[in-house]
Amino acid sequence: MVAKKRQISILARAFCTVVLHLFRWCFVPLTTTKQRYKLIFKTFLWQSLAGFALAALCLAAWDKLAAKSVLIGVYCVVVPHSLFTWYVFRFRADIQPDLVLKSVYRGESLKFLLLALLVATALKHALMIPWLFFGGLVFALIMQALLPILINYDNWD
Repeated sequence: MVAKKRQISILARAFCTVVLHLFRWCFVPLTTTKQRYKLIFKTFLWQSLAGFALAALCLAAWDKLAAKSVLIGVYCVVVPHSLFTWYVFRFRADIQPDLVLKSVYRGESLKFLLLALLVATALKHALMIPWLFFGGLVFALIMQALLPILINYDNWD
């Protein structure tokens, strides 16, 4: 019993070390192109990890079809959002503020259209459980709202 508790404690410490290392890697200012692309990658990574965690819970609770349904729902939101972040963060706001504003509006419309296209395609052609698909979709939309807080909370004034 003591050995099992010790093994769990060692695994918890290793997990915390990995999470803290990833957490430190996430906070970057957006001054160079490399840092902007790093933010885009982190946005995709965080949303994907959250989606895989939810899919793993569905796999444990139900079956493979449930996990697949959740992942399809999550990626119907993650892919357009990643495209949106790339489209918006192409320019530096201090050099070209009017281009950034235009790219936000165009990026949002592109994101909405791609989301609608992906959802329609998934509903038409994929074998899935609809309520879990929409659950994954809503979960990813909520993650989208919380993502700026999780990634960049050190820049709050």
